[in-house]
Amino acid sequence: MALGKQTGAFAFKATSLTVTPGPGKAMTMQANFEGPQTGDVTAAAYGTLTVMIEPGAKTGPWRWAGVALLENGDNMNATGEGTWERTSPKAARYRGIAQFSDGSTAAVEADLHVDERSMAGKLYEWK
Repeated sequence: MALGKQTGAFAFKATSLTVTPGPGKAMTMQANFEGPQTGDVTAAAYGTLTVMIEPGAKTGPWRWAGVALLENGDNMNATGEGTWERTSPKAARYRGIAQFSDGSTAAVEADLHVDERSMAGKLYEWK
């Protein structure tokens, strides 16, 4: 993934979690997050992270759908996707691409910590 300069950061807390059966023996996990986004866009952000988890998996796909409520009262929607990789028994690194309703695209890197129910990451120019 080509990373340009950092354009933003976020620090989210999980507010709820839903697990449903997926294909085969997989489970689909949906975690709702909220928290601040800073950088080129400063906002209160809300979104749902969807992850497919196979038994014993150390990596897999993720998707994001969210909205950022901007300081001026406007909103910006975002979708994203990529892959996660387990980095410890209770943590994972997420990498991928996010597309925003203003037409911009960013590379995303984030770390999810199960015990803290948190996900913090950075946005970068996509080149």
